[in-house]
Amino acid sequence: MVLASLAGLVAVAAVAAPLAEAIAPVRQGTDTRVVLPSGRAYVLHTPPQLRAHPGLAEGRPVLLFLAGLGVGVAESARSTGFNRLSDRDGRLVAYAEGIRGSFNAGLCCGDAAATEVDDMAFLSAVVSNLKMRGAGRIAAVGFSNGGMMAFRLACERPELVDAVGSMSGTLEIPRCRGPVRALVLNGELDRVVPPGGLRYSSRLKCFLRDVRTIPGAAPGSAITIKQLAGVPHRWTQSKDPVDATQEFWQFAGLAA
Repeated sequence: MVLASLAGLVAVAAVAAPLAEAIAPVRQGTDTRVVLPSGRAYVLHTPPQLRAHPGLAEGRPVLLFLAGLGVGVAESARSTGFNRLSDRDGRLVAYAEGIRGSFNAGLCCGDAAATEVDDMAFLSAVVSNLKMRGAGRIAAVGFSNGGMMAFRLACERPELVDAVGSMSGTLEIPRCRGPVRALVLNGELDRVVPPGGLRYSSRLKCFLRDVRTIPGAAPGSAITIKQLAGVPHRWTQSKDPVDATQEFWQFAGLAA
Protein backbone atom coordinates (compact mmCIF):
# COMPACT_ATOMS: atom_id res chain seq x y z
CA MET A 1 0.00 0.00 0.00
CA VAL A 2 2.80 2.40 0.92
CA LEU A 3 4.69 1.52 -2.26
CA ALA A 4 1.55 2.05 -4.34
CA SER A 5 1.00 5.45 -2.75
CA LEU A 6 4.59 6.45 -3.42
CA ALA A 7 4.26 5.32 -7.04
CA GLY A 8 1.17 7.45 -7.39
CA LEU A 9 2.94 10.50 -6.01
CA VAL A 10 5.85 9.98 -8.39
CA ALA A 11 3.47 9.72 -11.35
CA VAL A 12 1.71 12.95 -10.37
CA ALA A 13 5.04 14.71 -9.91
CA ALA A 14 6.19 13.58 -13.36
CA VAL A 15 3.13 15.18 -14.95
CA ALA A 16 3.26 18.35 -12.86
CA ALA A 17 6.96 19.04 -13.31
CA PRO A 18 6.79 20.30 -16.93
CA LEU A 19 3.84 22.55 -16.05
CA ALA A 20 5.63 23.95 -13.01
CA GLU A 21 8.66 24.66 -15.18
CA ALA A 22 6.48 26.79 -17.44
CA ILE A 23 5.62 29.04 -14.52
CA ALA A 24 8.70 29.01 -12.27
CA PRO A 25 10.86 31.40 -14.38
CA VAL A 26 8.17 34.10 -14.40
CA ARG A 27 7.45 34.49 -10.68
CA GLN A 28 8.77 38.06 -10.85
CA GLY A 29 6.81 39.05 -13.95
CA THR A 30 4.73 37.95 -16.89
CA ASP A 31 7.56 37.19 -19.35
CA THR A 32 10.62 35.01 -19.36
CA ARG A 33 13.33 34.40 -21.94
CA VAL A 34 13.58 30.67 -22.53
CA VAL A 35 17.01 29.60 -23.81
CA LEU A 36 17.04 26.29 -25.67
CA PRO A 37 19.97 23.83 -25.71
CA SER A 38 21.00 25.25 -29.10
CA GLY A 39 21.50 28.69 -27.54
CA ARG A 40 18.56 30.16 -29.48
CA ALA A 41 15.74 31.61 -27.42
CA TYR A 42 12.12 32.70 -27.28
CA VAL A 43 10.18 34.90 -24.88
CA LEU A 44 7.19 33.32 -23.15
CA HIS A 45 4.30 35.46 -21.92
CA THR A 46 2.33 33.75 -19.16
CA PRO A 47 -1.08 35.18 -18.18
CA PRO A 48 -2.07 35.59 -14.50
CA GLN A 49 -4.38 32.53 -14.48
CA LEU A 50 -1.58 30.20 -15.53
CA ARG A 51 0.97 31.75 -13.17
CA ALA A 52 -1.42 31.10 -10.29
CA HIS A 53 -2.55 27.65 -11.50
CA PRO A 54 0.12 26.01 -13.70
CA GLY A 55 -1.97 22.89 -14.28
CA LEU A 56 -4.43 24.92 -16.35
CA ALA A 57 -1.81 25.21 -19.10
CA GLU A 58 -2.26 21.54 -19.97
CA GLY A 59 -3.83 21.13 -23.41
CA ARG A 60 -4.52 24.82 -24.04
CA PRO A 61 -3.77 26.30 -27.47
CA VAL A 62 -0.70 28.53 -27.75
CA LEU A 63 0.18 31.36 -30.13
CA LEU A 64 3.73 31.42 -31.50
CA PHE A 65 4.54 34.85 -32.91
CA LEU A 66 7.28 35.60 -35.43
CA ALA A 67 8.30 39.23 -35.89
CA GLY A 68 9.04 41.19 -39.03
CA LEU A 69 12.53 41.97 -40.28
CA GLY A 70 14.45 43.97 -37.67
CA VAL A 71 11.54 44.02 -35.19
CA GLY A 72 12.20 42.87 -31.63
CA VAL A 73 10.04 40.95 -29.20
CA ALA A 74 9.06 43.97 -27.09
CA GLU A 75 7.96 45.95 -30.14
CA SER A 76 6.02 42.95 -31.48
CA ALA A 77 4.15 42.55 -28.20
CA ARG A 78 3.38 46.28 -28.07
CA SER A 79 2.22 46.66 -31.67
CA THR A 80 0.07 43.53 -31.82
CA GLY A 81 -1.52 43.51 -28.37
CA PHE A 82 -1.51 39.72 -28.17
CA ASN A 83 -0.46 39.85 -24.51
CA ARG A 84 -3.69 41.62 -23.64
CA LEU A 85 -5.72 38.82 -25.21
CA SER A 86 -3.45 36.27 -23.55
CA ASP A 87 -4.24 37.76 -20.14
CA ARG A 88 -7.95 37.91 -20.94
CA ASP A 89 -8.31 34.34 -22.19
CA GLY A 90 -5.57 32.51 -20.32
CA ARG A 91 -3.39 31.51 -23.28
CA LEU A 92 0.40 31.33 -23.49
CA VAL A 93 2.03 33.51 -26.16
CA ALA A 94 5.56 32.79 -27.33
CA TYR A 95 7.74 35.25 -29.27
CA ALA A 96 10.59 33.61 -31.20
CA GLU A 97 13.85 35.54 -31.51
CA GLY A 98 15.30 35.75 -35.01
CA ILE A 99 18.95 35.83 -35.98
CA ARG A 100 19.85 39.52 -36.10
CA GLY A 101 16.15 40.29 -36.40
CA SER A 102 15.44 37.90 -39.27
CA PHE A 103 14.12 34.43 -40.13
CA ASN A 104 15.13 32.16 -42.99
CA ALA A 105 11.73 31.78 -44.62
CA GLY A 106 13.21 30.36 -47.82
CA LEU A 107 14.04 33.10 -50.28
CA CYS A 108 13.67 35.78 -47.63
CA CYS A 109 14.90 37.51 -45.47
CA GLY A 110 17.95 39.29 -44.04
CA ASP A 111 21.01 37.66 -42.53
CA ALA A 112 19.11 34.49 -41.63
CA ALA A 113 18.34 33.71 -45.28
CA ALA A 114 21.71 34.95 -46.56
CA THR A 115 23.61 32.64 -44.21
CA GLU A 116 21.09 29.77 -44.51
CA VAL A 117 20.22 29.66 -40.80
CA ASP A 118 18.28 26.52 -39.89
CA ASP A 119 15.21 28.25 -38.50
CA MET A 120 13.14 25.13 -39.14
CA ALA A 121 15.17 23.27 -36.53
CA PHE A 122 14.93 26.24 -34.16
CA LEU A 123 11.16 26.61 -34.41
CA SER A 124 10.64 22.84 -34.20
CA ALA A 125 12.58 22.99 -30.92
CA VAL A 126 10.43 25.91 -29.72
CA VAL A 127 7.27 23.90 -30.43
CA SER A 128 8.72 20.87 -28.61
CA ASN A 129 9.55 23.06 -25.62
CA LEU A 130 6.03 24.50 -25.58
CA LYS A 131 4.54 21.00 -25.75
CA MET A 132 6.68 20.04 -22.76
CA ARG A 133 5.08 22.96 -20.92
CA GLY A 134 1.59 21.61 -21.58
CA ALA A 135 0.74 23.31 -24.89
CA GLY A 136 -2.04 21.88 -27.00
CA ARG A 137 -2.61 23.22 -30.51
CA ILE A 138 -0.01 25.63 -31.89
CA ALA A 139 -0.94 28.64 -34.03
CA ALA A 140 2.04 30.22 -35.84
CA VAL A 141 1.37 33.89 -36.61
CA GLY A 142 3.79 36.39 -38.07
CA PHE A 143 4.27 39.80 -39.60
CA SER A 144 6.13 40.27 -42.92
CA ASN A 145 9.27 38.09 -42.74
CA GLY A 146 7.71 36.43 -39.69
CA GLY A 147 4.55 35.66 -41.66
CA MET A 148 6.69 34.06 -44.35
CA MET A 149 8.44 31.96 -41.70
CA ALA A 150 5.15 30.93 -40.12
CA PHE A 151 4.06 29.65 -43.54
CA ARG A 152 7.31 27.75 -44.01
CA LEU A 153 7.01 26.11 -40.59
CA ALA A 154 3.44 24.96 -41.28
CA CYS A 155 4.21 23.87 -44.85
CA GLU A 156 7.32 21.84 -44.02
CA ARG A 157 6.16 20.50 -40.65
CA PRO A 158 2.34 20.49 -40.90
CA GLU A 159 2.10 18.11 -37.94
CA LEU A 160 3.48 20.84 -35.65
CA VAL A 161 1.13 23.69 -36.56
CA ASP A 162 -2.65 23.78 -36.40
CA ALA A 163 -3.15 27.23 -37.94
CA VAL A 164 -1.12 29.92 -39.71
CA GLY A 165 -1.62 33.67 -39.66
CA SER A 166 0.35 35.92 -41.98
CA MET A 167 0.13 39.71 -41.93
CA SER A 168 1.95 41.52 -44.76
CA GLY A 169 3.77 38.33 -45.74
CA THR A 170 3.70 35.63 -48.40
CA LEU A 171 4.98 32.09 -49.08
CA GLU A 172 8.70 31.99 -49.90
CA ILE A 173 9.21 28.26 -50.54
CA PRO A 174 8.11 26.47 -53.75
CA ARG A 175 5.46 24.16 -52.29
CA CYS A 176 3.93 22.84 -49.08
CA ARG A 177 4.57 19.26 -48.02
CA GLY A 178 1.14 18.96 -46.49
CA PRO A 179 -2.14 20.85 -46.20
CA VAL A 180 -2.28 23.95 -44.02
CA ARG A 181 -5.04 26.10 -42.57
CA ALA A 182 -4.13 29.74 -43.01
CA LEU A 183 -5.44 33.29 -42.83
CA VAL A 184 -3.51 35.78 -44.96
CA LEU A 185 -3.98 39.54 -44.48
CA ASN A 186 -2.22 42.01 -46.78
CA GLY A 187 -2.65 45.77 -47.02
CA GLU A 188 -3.61 47.05 -50.45
CA LEU A 189 -1.11 49.90 -49.99
CA ASP A 190 1.75 47.57 -49.04
CA ARG A 191 4.78 48.47 -51.17
CA VAL A 192 7.30 46.32 -49.26
CA VAL A 193 5.54 42.98 -49.73
CA PRO A 194 2.87 43.84 -52.31
CA PRO A 195 -0.12 41.46 -52.44
CA GLY A 196 0.58 41.02 -56.17
CA GLY A 197 4.20 40.06 -55.51
CA LEU A 198 7.44 41.27 -57.13
CA ARG A 199 9.75 39.60 -59.62
CA TYR A 200 12.58 41.06 -57.56
CA SER A 201 12.50 43.17 -54.43
CA SER A 202 15.55 45.44 -54.29
CA ARG A 203 14.74 46.13 -50.63
CA LEU A 204 14.49 42.48 -49.54
CA LYS A 205 16.74 41.15 -52.31
CA CYS A 206 14.46 38.31 -53.35
CA PHE A 207 11.45 37.25 -55.39
CA LEU A 208 8.12 37.80 -53.63
CA ARG A 209 5.24 35.49 -54.47
CA ASP A 210 1.83 36.87 -55.46
CA VAL A 211 -0.30 35.91 -52.43
CA ARG A 212 -3.10 34.79 -54.76
CA THR A 213 -0.90 31.93 -55.95
CA ILE A 214 -0.31 30.52 -52.45
CA PRO A 215 -3.25 28.07 -52.57
CA GLY A 216 -1.82 26.57 -55.76
CA ALA A 217 1.40 25.80 -53.91
CA ALA A 218 -0.47 24.17 -51.03
CA PRO A 219 -2.84 21.53 -52.44
CA GLY A 220 -5.64 20.48 -50.13
CA SER A 221 -5.16 23.49 -47.88
CA ALA A 222 -7.79 25.84 -46.47
CA ILE A 223 -6.38 29.31 -47.08
CA THR A 224 -8.33 32.54 -46.66
CA ILE A 225 -6.80 35.64 -48.26
CA LYS A 226 -8.00 39.15 -47.44
CA GLN A 227 -6.71 42.44 -48.82
CA LEU A 228 -7.17 45.39 -46.48
CA ALA A 229 -8.14 48.73 -48.01
CA GLY A 230 -5.96 51.67 -47.03
CA VAL A 231 -3.40 49.61 -45.09
CA PRO A 232 0.35 49.88 -45.88
CA HIS A 233 3.16 47.58 -44.71
CA ARG A 234 2.46 47.47 -40.96
CA TRP A 235 0.33 45.77 -38.36
CA THR A 236 -3.22 47.07 -38.33
CA GLN A 237 -4.19 50.03 -36.17
CA SER A 238 -7.44 51.19 -34.57
CA LYS A 239 -8.39 53.29 -37.61
CA ASP A 240 -8.14 50.34 -40.01
CA PRO A 241 -11.15 48.34 -41.27
CA VAL A 242 -9.83 45.11 -39.71
CA ASP A 243 -8.15 44.31 -36.39
CA ALA A 244 -5.48 41.76 -37.36
CA THR A 245 -4.88 40.76 -33.74
CA GLN A 246 -8.52 39.86 -33.18
CA GLU A 247 -8.79 38.22 -36.61
CA PHE A 248 -5.85 35.87 -36.01
CA TRP A 249 -6.86 35.16 -32.40
CA GLN A 250 -10.35 34.11 -33.47
CA PHE A 251 -9.15 32.22 -36.54
CA ALA A 252 -6.72 30.15 -34.47
CA GLY A 253 -9.41 29.31 -31.92
CA LEU A 254 -7.61 31.04 -29.05
CA ALA A 255 -10.56 32.98 -27.66
CA ALA A 256 -11.90 31.53 -24.41
